[in-house]
Amino acid sequence: MAFSPNRRFWILGLFCLTVGVIYVLARHTTAPSDNTSAYILITPTVVETAGGAQTPTASIAPATAPAALVSTPVFTATVAAVYSEPAVSDVIDLKKLRSKDATVTVHKVDFGENYWTLAKQANIDIYTLIGANPTMPFKAAYHMTLNILSHKGILHTVHSEDTLSKLAEKYRTTEKIIQDANNIHWWRPMHAGDVLFIPNVKPLLMIKEWRDYFSKRGMFGVPFSKWATWTSGFGLRVDPFTGKHREHTGVDLRAKYGDPVYASAPGKVVFTGVAGGYGNLIRIAHSHGYMSYYGHLSKIYAKTGQKVRRGTLIGRVGATGRVTGPHLHFEIRLNGKPLDPLQFI
Repeated sequence: MAFSPNRRFWILGLFCLTVGVIYVLARHTTAPSDNTSAYILITPTVVETAGGAQTPTASIAPATAPAALVSTPVFTATVAAVYSEPAVSDVIDLKKLRSKDATVTVHKVDFGENYWTLAKQANIDIYTLIGANPTMPFKAAYHMTLNILSHKGILHTVHSEDTLSKLAEKYRTTEKIIQDANNIHWWRPMHAGDVLFIPNVKPLLMIKEWRDYFSKRGMFGVPFSKWATWTSGFGLRVDPFTGKHREHTGVDLRAKYGDPVYASAPGKVVFTGVAGGYGNLIRIAHSHGYMSYYGHLSKIYAKTGQKVRRGTLIGRVGATGRVTGPHLHFEIRLNGKPLDPLQFI
C-alpha cells in the first residue's frame, strides 16, 4: 500500500521530533564527576607543570578508601594570562556601551566598604570589578567611584586595530559571544571608541599592584573544594596548650573531620607520614623552591614520589598530632622559610 503525502509528512515530522529530543537530552546530560576540586582550578595566572600528575577519576572515595584507587587522568595544560598596563585610551566611556544585557552602576565607596564586599553584594567577583575599572587602584578610598557590572565579565574599549577575531583570541572566548553580547551585526559593526561587554572572561588590563597581587596569589589554590575560613592565622599567637606566645608557621583552616584535602598547586610529594605535632603530614615540593604542608590528616592517599596537579585528592581532614580538634594546618614555605599562606590563596 503506497504512503499518502499526509502520512509521509507525519512520519517525517515524528522522526525529526525524535532526533531533536535525543539531541537535547544528550546536551543536558551531566558529565561524570571526578576527585579533582574544580574550585581551586579557576585561577588563570598559573601554568600547570606537573606532567603525568596522579588524580583520582572516580567519585570521592569513603574515608577508608586505599590509595590504590588513584589513577592517571588525561591532562591538559592551561595557558598563562598576559596582563598589561591600562593606557589613557582604555578609559571606559559608559555612554558608548554597546551591550543591552549588561548594565553598569556607578558607585561611590562608603565607609566600611571594600572591593570584596562590593563584589559580593553585586554577585560578581574581584576580576569583574577590575574588568570594569582598568585603572582601579590597589586600595579603595572613601568616595572613589567604581563601575559595578551587573554580570561577570569585563568592559573593553575598542581600538582602531581591534577585530572580533583578535578580541576573541585575546580573551579566550568566541566571536559569536562578543557579537551577541553587544548587538554587533554586519549592518551595525563595532567602531573605535565603542565599549564592549565581554561576558565570563578575566581582565587583562590592570595596574602593576594588581598584576603582582594576582601573580602571587595564582601560585596556590585553596586546599578544599570550597572557600575556607581560618581559625588561627600565621605569625605570633597564643599557644592553646601552654598559653604562651609562639610562632605559628601556617594557618589553621576550618573543616570537618573527613573532609577531602586537595593539592593546592602542581608538584611532587616528598613526604607522607607522621611528623611530631603535625600528626599525619603531607609535604609537596613545587617549582622555584616553594613547598606546601598539609597537617593533622586522618587519611593520606598520596604517595611519596607521586606527581600531583592542582586539585588532586591527597588526603582527608583529621585531628592527629598536637591539636584541640579537627582542622587542616596548611603551610607554604620558600626555601625552608615559612610564608603567610593567605598571601597566596
